[in-house]
Amino acid sequence: MGQQQILLLTLVTIVVGIATIVAIDTMQESQQSSNLDAIQQDIILIINEAQGYYYRHETMDGGGRSFDEIQPLDISIGDSTKNGTYSLTGNGNTLVVEGTGIYDNVFLRAVAEFQDSQLEVSWDYNK
Repeated sequence: MGQQQILLLTLVTIVVGIATIVAIDTMQESQQSSNLDAIQQDIILIINEAQGYYYRHETMDGGGRSFDEIQPLDISIGDSTKNGTYSLTGNGNTLVVEGTGIYDNVFLRAVAEFQDSQLEVSWDYNK
């Protein structure tokens, strides 16, 4: 083989290697982003069902206009799905839901709070 052919083969090998690394990295970022979106949808479902718990009277296994003592068993989704695991903490008019994804660095916290009969939700993507 001539030197030009060896140089060309080396260059092609390097380019293909770099392209493979970039493709794998892009795929991992896409998986993390999809997992974060799925966790956000699960948390929205949890908050929606928690609203039912909030308004339901205590005699009907509800909170009686409070998130105190809310448990994952009070929500049909429970504390985990195929997307990740969830924890919820209730205190009066405030509910905190945290979701940890199945991929590294995927975490989402939502704080839902009743203010003047309106449910306000804020999101935090940092642990």
